[in-house]
Formats: sequence, C-alpha cells, structure tokens
Amino acid sequence: MFEDFDFSILKDPDFKEDSVREELIIPIIKSLGYSATGDAKIVRSRPLIHPYVAIGSQQRKISIIPDYLFLADGKPLWILDAKSPSEDITKSKHVEQAYSYAIHPEVRAEMYALCNGHEFVLYEVRKFEPVLHFKLQEIHTVWESLFRILNSQIQGNPELINYAPDFGVYMKRLGAVDNMNFMAPFCCSCFIAKIEDDKYTTISSVPGDIEMAISLDFDKNRLNQLLSFQPQNIRDAVQQALSRQPFHFSSDPSVMELKFGVISKLSTEVFHNAEESYIPFEVDEFIALPNFDLDEEQP
Repeated sequence: MFEDFDFSILKDPDFKEDSVREELIIPIIKSLGYSATGDAKIVRSRPLIHPYVAIGSQQRKISIIPDYLFLADGKPLWILDAKSPSEDITKSKHVEQAYSYAIHPEVRAEMYALCNGHEFVLYEVRKFEPVLHFKLQEIHTVWESLFRILNSQIQGNPELINYAPDFGVYMKRLGAVDNMNFMAPFCCSCFIAKIEDDKYTTISSVPGDIEMAISLDFDKNRLNQLLSFQPQNIRDAVQQALSRQPFHFSSDPSVMELKFGVISKLSTEVFHNAEESYIPFEVDEFIALPNFDLDEEQP
C-alpha cells in the first residue's frame, strides 16, 4: 500500500497530523471499503452531545473528538484518531481519551485505533493489550488480519452492545497506579467462585453513565468475613455451592443477593480470557452494611 511513500518525510516538522490523515490514513480507509455513504459509513469528527462520562462518583471530561467513527449497518463499530508523528499512541493520554470516547453511551464502539504515521495501534474495549500494533511500513505483513477485523463487510456483534467494561482496566487506562486503594460502601453480588486453593472471586457493578463490572479477589478468611454478615440462607447456599463442582455460587438477584461494603486495592496483574481482559481488586476487608438484619428472611 505504501511502497512508493517515503517514510523519511515523517521527520519533517511540517508533516503534521493533517498530513498523516491525508497521506496515510485515507488509503487505509479506502482499502477497508468505507465511504461517506452506505452501510459501511465514515462519520468524521462527530462531537458528543454530553462530553462527560460518569463512573460511580467520578465524572471525566472527554476532550477529544476522534477524526473518524466507522459504522456497520448504522451501528458504531470502531473509531480512529490521527496524531502527528511526534505523538505517542501507545502509552499516553491519547489512548485514555480514545478509550473513553469509544465506551461513551452515545458511541459504544467495540474497537478504537490511533495512528501517528509511524505506527498503527488497534484496541478492543474489552482487552487491555492492543489487538494489533504495527509499523505502517510493515502494514503488508498484517493486512490480512487488519482487513478481517475492520473491513466494511464486518457486522457489529450484537452480544457486545450491552457489554460491561472492566472497572480495573478502566482505572488503569486512566493512569491509576498499582495497589490504588478503592472503597465502596455498598455492593451487591449474585456470584462467588473458587478459582484456586484459598482464592475466591466475586463480581459486582460500579454504577454511572456506563455500568462497569468490578472483580474482587479474596482468600478464605475474607470469604468467612463476607458470609458472617449475610442471612443464614445465603450463607448456607454459598457454602454448599463452593464445596462441590463447579465450585461457584450464582443466583437471580430477585431471589438471593449478597450485600456488603469493601475496602480493596487494585491488583498489579492483568488477566485475560477469551472474551476480555480484566484487572481485579484484592480485598483487604469486607464491611457489614449498617442495620443489616442477619435474621432477615429472603424472598
């Protein structure tokens, strides 16, 4: 695609962001099959009506408008933001802002990408590490993969439209340090799993404009602490479920739900599975809710 392009021009101070768009990004977009009209549509520089996103009690302003939003059958699929050759596109505020734009309720794109002329990096909102990261001079080596992921015939996966992004990944994207303290005075969960000897996990949600999932990891002592202030029927159900295969407890929230507060810290590890990346919080202490009646009968 760029065999006739002289990449040494990227060192020229006059070759800026607009040149990256015109000389390098436009050929990629055309080769992927997008245009200004039709089912595979480009929307350029679409602003947000409400350029803020609230997660829990935190409100964050989204200060970028990506250069391109790509639609598949009218649904946002991915965004692309061009940067000048001097800008970092892997570990910078630009990645954080592109991520925040992609997950915004007015967008909900599944992927976001940045390009500075030197490099192209593509992320999936549910993954921490890039899906693809390559030098533009070497685009021919990854074109088959890039085309398969982003070409105009791909249709957005409807199962991902209502995804719950991971809160740990979100905080790490925004620059949170390892072992960042996190306290939530009120949490609910209908799931606990034993993942190895003396290690358990539960999942709760962080409310806001975008509801996020938070994973909480803890040991047997903290499991006992958590269960100590739950109603007896919940204690019994959780203990029985965790004592036999598949070693997890789950319930409909209208039937049985654990309620608790938590003091925790952000893990130093990023975990991956087939669907997503996540960074759990390690529980220091579970807290009983005020006026919680241990003898309260559950429906």
